[in-house]
Amino acid sequence: MNVLFIGYGRMGGALGDAWIKGGLVQRLSIVDPGLSADAAAGRYTRLHDVPAEQAFELIVLAVKPAYASSALAGLSDRQCSQATVVSVAAGVTEASLSDAVGQRCPVVRAMPNTPVLLGAGCTGLYAGAQFDATRKAVISRLFEAVGAAYWVDEEQQLDAVTAISGSGPAYYHLFSEALADAGVKLGLGAELARNLAAQTAFGAATVQHQAYADFTELRAAVTSPNGTTAAAIEVFESQRKLRELVEQATSAAHRRSMELSKEA
Repeated sequence: MNVLFIGYGRMGGALGDAWIKGGLVQRLSIVDPGLSADAAAGRYTRLHDVPAEQAFELIVLAVKPAYASSALAGLSDRQCSQATVVSVAAGVTEASLSDAVGQRCPVVRAMPNTPVLLGAGCTGLYAGAQFDATRKAVISRLFEAVGAAYWVDEEQQLDAVTAISGSGPAYYHLFSEALADAGVKLGLGAELARNLAAQTAFGAATVQHQAYADFTELRAAVTSPNGTTAAAIEVFESQRKLRELVEQATSAAHRRSMELSKEA
């Protein structure tokens, strides 16, 4: 597969490097004003080195939302002739992207989160009804190379994906930070408290990824009646404190995602 990346920062670079390493992509062309000369060597090219007559099978848009439309508008007809555009530009709608590319090729919106950098990402995907199953399978395979990928039926659901998995890693980091701080207050050294919190998060996530794992059942299995875990859970569940905070936080993220879509 011959791929053009427009933007090759942390997210774009994580995707491109993983696809090359996994043999899913044979050649990358990169348009990124910030790309160094060293990084541009070998299989990478700069803007002025991408021929207008070169066709691509995939064009990945990984620039800031404000630059998305102008970047797509600059593509030649030949570059778009066989391509699918995949946009990871947050908040830019499918209609805006299609208009910017002049309806010359189909468009997919992708909402990956930062763990794609380690191959453990979670990506929400959306494409219009005209997008065929064969193209969907190709896009799914690409994003499954850096974690898990899920298609949503309606574009506005990407705002909910953003609130849960897009922003979600920060929520878990915050909880781990608070747990480590609590460990220090209980008398543990800072490094030990941090390691305990991190390893516990890793172990819990690993258990959750078992086939047919049920969050409620997993929690109950650890919570012995009248035990230490039960004492802690009682505080979290008192007047639904934790659940209400999570609902309020994700609702705030969801609202902001919708606002950004209108601003883009």
